[in-house]
Amino acid sequence: MDLKQVVDDFKENGLAVVKGFASAEECEAMRDEMRKICADLKADEIHCFETESANNDYFMNSGDKIRFFFDPAAFDANKKLKNSAFTSLNKVGHALHTHPGVFHDLVTAPKTKEVLRAINLKKVCVPQSMYIFKQAKFGSAVPPHQDSTFLHTSPTQTVVGLWLALEDATEDNGCLWFIPGSHKPYKDESKREKLDHAFMNRVPSSDGSFKTEYRLGTSKEYYESCDYTWVPAQVRKGDLVLIHDMVHHKSLPNHSNKSRNIYAWHLFESSEASWDSDNWLQYPEGKTFMEFETQ
Repeated sequence: MDLKQVVDDFKENGLAVVKGFASAEECEAMRDEMRKICADLKADEIHCFETESANNDYFMNSGDKIRFFFDPAAFDANKKLKNSAFTSLNKVGHALHTHPGVFHDLVTAPKTKEVLRAINLKKVCVPQSMYIFKQAKFGSAVPPHQDSTFLHTSPTQTVVGLWLALEDATEDNGCLWFIPGSHKPYKDESKREKLDHAFMNRVPSSDGSFKTEYRLGTSKEYYESCDYTWVPAQVRKGDLVLIHDMVHHKSLPNHSNKSRNIYAWHLFESSEASWDSDNWLQYPEGKTFMEFETQ
């Protein structure tokens, strides 16, 4: 595949699209597999997913597991699901890629490795993967953020997000929005700690090292005062979006009659960096992230 424009867009904008990366059949195979996973869901695994209060054991210990997080709007007044799990979930995470099947196969596919090589990734670790539903009519918004806030590596930041559209993603049903070029300034680099709402601002110095400043709260003020322009990243079913870990991005609520299912995973260049021990996502002692070379 011709990836020159993809590489140029990724370097310049912090987000790039590989059009037609996956076939319609591959996308439907993933949706079908998720339907099967949802059909096996146990009653005690029905948890409401709310971004602002996600710091709980079920979420924090989900790194090496397949766990289920529901949109608040999916429940009735008696806290019972209004519809099936597949049409009620917010997301499933965070270890789909570690189980044999379509989600694992795409992450390690030759065409995926070709894309990774194009952006100079040689040996990668995959700490997490997610199936995000963005349900019709009530799919919740994802607030503005940088992936580096939650997924940090040292001594350099090498995380890349891959986001596969399993259905068309439009402004109507909650496509991604991003600020082109916002990955270039590093003044707002921050990292989420395990305590909810606790952030570390990592301010670069002239020698390339970082001064760490602690504060409480969110980076909402940054986005409200930002002079950049948010633009939509509308993509078709089968398109693959590459997301730089420092680019500012978000998605709006889905009030349309069409869902916006996607499969996303994050990886980092393990030959140059290590996973920080204070990231929220950690595997139990003795377990390691999936790792492979892109050649």
